[in-house]
Amino acid sequence: IIAPGSVAQAALVISLIGALGLYMGRLKVGSIKLGIVGVLFIGILFGHLGISINHEILDFVREFGLILFVYTIGIQVGPGFASSLKKQGLSLAVLATGIVLSGVLITLLLAYTHRVPPMVAVGLYAGAVTNTPCLGAAQQAIKDIPTLGEKFLKMPGMGYALAYTFGILGTILSMLSIRWIFR
Repeated sequence: IIAPGSVAQAALVISLIGALGLYMGRLKVGSIKLGIVGVLFIGILFGHLGISINHEILDFVREFGLILFVYTIGIQVGPGFASSLKKQGLSLAVLATGIVLSGVLITLLLAYTHRVPPMVAVGLYAGAVTNTPCLGAAQQAIKDIPTLGEKFLKMPGMGYALAYTFGILGTILSMLSIRWIFR
C-alpha cells in the first residue's frame, strides 16, 4: 500500500493524470481531438474528486513542469524566431502587445463589473490567453505575500482551469464554424 502524502503516491497520481490525459487527448469525437489538453481536463477531474498530493512535492512538480514547458516551447519556436523578427518584428510586436493589452482590459472590465476577486481574475486572464507561465508567476507572487493563506493560492488555478477549458472549447467551436461556413 502506498502511503498518502509520499513521493510514491505523488508519482502515481501524476503518472495516472498524464497517462489518462494523453489517452483522452487521442480520442476522436468527429474530427476533433483534444491532444495535450486532455491532461489538463483529467487533472481538473482528479482535483474535483479530491485526489491530491503533498504540497511540497506539488510545488516542485509545478516549478519543474513550468521549466520544461517554457524550455520545450523555446526549442519549438526558437529556430524561426530570429528570422521572423527580421522580417516582421515590429508588426508582430505591436500585434502581440495589442492582444495582451486587450486581454488585460477585458479581464479588468469583467472583474470590476462582476466583482470577481483579483486572484481569480488573474487566473481567468492566464487561462483565457492559455498562458501557463503567467499562472505560475501569479501563484508565485501570491505565495510571496506572507499575509495571504493557502486559500488565496488556489484561486488563480480555479480561474485558469475555467477560462482555459472554455477557451479551448470556444476555439474548437470557432474553427468548426469557420470550416462549415467556408467549406
